Amino acid sequence: MSSGIFQEDGAIRIIEGPDAPDSATGISADYKEVEPSIVANKFRKFVREFAYNTAGAGGINIGTLKYREQLQQNCTGGQFYLKLNLNDLNTHEDGEVLAHALQTRPTEMIPVCERVLKELHKELVVPDVDAVADDPNIQLMLTCDVDLEGSFGMMKPRLIRELTSTEVERLVVVQGIVISVKKAKHKSKKVVLKCSACENMKTIFVPDGYCAAHIPAACDGRAGLDKCPNNPWTIVDDLCEFVDDQTLKLQELPEHVPVGEMPRSFDLHIHEYCADKCVPGTRVSAIGCFCATERSAGNSMSGGQKQGTETVKYSYIKVYGLDVAQGGKAALDISPEEEERFSALAKDPEIRDKIYKSMAPSICASSKDVIDDVKKALACLLFGGSRKRLPDGTRMRGDINILLLGDPGTAKSQFLKFAEKAAPIAVYTSGKGSSAAGLTAAIVRDREGFTLEGGAMVLADGGIVCIDEFDK
Repeated sequence: MSSGIFQEDGAIRIIEGPDAPDSATGISADYKEVEPSIVANKFRKFVREFAYNTAGAGGINIGTLKYREQLQQNCTGGQFYLKLNLNDLNTHEDGEVLAHALQTRPTEMIPVCERVLKELHKELVVPDVDAVADDPNIQLMLTCDVDLEGSFGMMKPRLIRELTSTEVERLVVVQGIVISVKKAKHKSKKVVLKCSACENMKTIFVPDGYCAAHIPAACDGRAGLDKCPNNPWTIVDDLCEFVDDQTLKLQELPEHVPVGEMPRSFDLHIHEYCADKCVPGTRVSAIGCFCATERSAGNSMSGGQKQGTETVKYSYIKVYGLDVAQGGKAALDISPEEEERFSALAKDPEIRDKIYKSMAPSICASSKDVIDDVKKALACLLFGGSRKRLPDGTRMRGDINILLLGDPGTAKSQFLKFAEKAAPIAVYTSGKGSSAAGLTAAIVRDREGFTLEGGAMVLADGGIVCIDEFDK
């Protein structure tokens, strides 16, 4: 065993691992390039030993092995994945090394951790069963506690427009609205090749993301003069392994878009158990690796006289964890203190008038206009109505709609802007820049065909749509 020093943020840790032929300590001189074998050992120890205390009978704290039990329960139920909360790494003795390795080199370290999970599956789930060739691959899914203010112990989500070249191959957290979902496809995770001349078998493992399988040009089954011809391989489909593969398009949240600018979007690549979890209009928080690769799989070398690779890369986020939120919980978290305050306000006999006066307080009303009536209607719109079902079975929707008509300069647009800022889920659009069909959905053509992107009505599902210049 060898030991080395890991130094970061003024703290020094002594870490140990197996000896490596190229390094006496297992860590390079800058104390940050931790070897994969050390990360594998510490991740195995973390999954086995991490526990949190829960209050039991008689005031006795009961230690629960969180990830060990989660792995056993998921694999026993046929769900081969483990969901790891990055905030739990802060409370473990080996968590600093693991967190640093996952955040700085996720593409290299995630497969290492998944190999450890496969070994733990043999050890903890099926210890009495002999090793078989088709042991299941266990996916490592990441999650974290997100805080927009970047509080201690929390990960601050990055804005889509802040993803620059400095974030390439690093772990990032982004939030947004899904505007386009492509049909899930099936990608080969393991490709089995068979030589047509000597029937030699060869297995190739394909990593996640937008990448192709690199098939060798020659077969090494025969040696000497009687060698196999070039490109003799055929794919044996029955022995290949496939996983679900899907692409999403994520758009910035309306509250994150600067005034006067268009919202930006980004592609997300999801696979296996993260696929088919959301629809257009869903608000999600995604944690993954910011990747830069070729524009299409297998496009690294161009044919003909021009041999080389493209220097301007195609950027996307390879998702390792996806938290989906819908409805009011998507953008509004109410604390217990706020609930108590709401209960106190509900007992106020003049609460209606206070709510009406709080609607767009910068717009003053007079006895010669109907601004007070507009504020009352806006308050009813923000609170929403109740869905009714009549005795004959007819259903009446509880949605409330407002149509504002008036002369120029009567604060119609200001009421729309206030409703957009006050509502947890709201989308503001103008009739000048969109068509009637574009408010609901738009058909976009790409390299793989046609896809359907949600419009303002879809993105504001469960919220409010503010359409200015409706007559246009």
